Amino acid sequence: MVATYCDSPFAGGVRFDSLTMRLSEIGVNLKDISHAVILVGNINVDECARHPESSRALNVTSVINIIDQLEEFGICPVFASSEVVFDGIKGGYVENDSVNPILLYGKQKVEIEVYIDRLISPALIVRIAHVYGSDPAGGGVIAGWYRMVASGEETVHCASDYIASPIHVEDVAKAMDTLMKSGRHGIYHLAGPQPMSRKEIFETMLEEMNKNEPVDVAVESCSIDDFSTEERRPHDVSMRPDKLVVETGIELRDLRSACRHLVATAGQAAT
Repeated sequence: MVATYCDSPFAGGVRFDSLTMRLSEIGVNLKDISHAVILVGNINVDECARHPESSRALNVTSVINIIDQLEEFGICPVFASSEVVFDGIKGGYVENDSVNPILLYGKQKVEIEVYIDRLISPALIVRIAHVYGSDPAGGGVIAGWYRMVASGEETVHCASDYIASPIHVEDVAKAMDTLMKSGRHGIYHLAGPQPMSRKEIFETMLEEMNKNEPVDVAVESCSIDDFSTEERRPHDVSMRPDKLVVETGIELRDLRSACRHLVATAGQAAT
């Protein structure tokens, strides 16, 4: 296995700039590789909207170039798509629902999905929902909110009308590994077991914090439209993971258990 990076080196990683380099330049025998997970891209939706040309160069043009090169070596592309390929009107999306993105970032993802659909060789598309972790020092929404509350923030504004299906980062890794090892192709939704609004996510984390030690914070309900963004956000991008669960048998953890683990981990680190 080989893992690449562009601007953020890590131990064992190989540098690869999709805008200027070919896969043959990373110094490994590509003929020994069966799958390639494509995580290249600018995932900041506001930056994509502000810089449409540069974001397209990275998110579309360079990814298509990678896919073409993978085809040359008979490597199955595993493309990381997104929940925002949907317009957020109905929610509870399944794999064969029609895509209709309202964000430029989502439109870029759909363009790659369409390109992959036209390939002769089989490929795998994983539409990944909002990802979170249970490391209190890590990234993701619940860790960020935990640190905010723990630092004494008095008021937190949470959208009650923005709904997603948050999935734990470890479940994402496990699902992708399982799909590749089992030789699956086509589209799969990598999403958590239940749809939740941002407000529900925050309140779940807060309930677990209060079980450990009461905290005093006001939760202000608002709309996702109240936040300043470059483009209007879709409201309900929740996806159903039924196909993934049925075909792989994977057990997806619920957000409450992850919040409980995060709070416990933070408590152990503080003692």
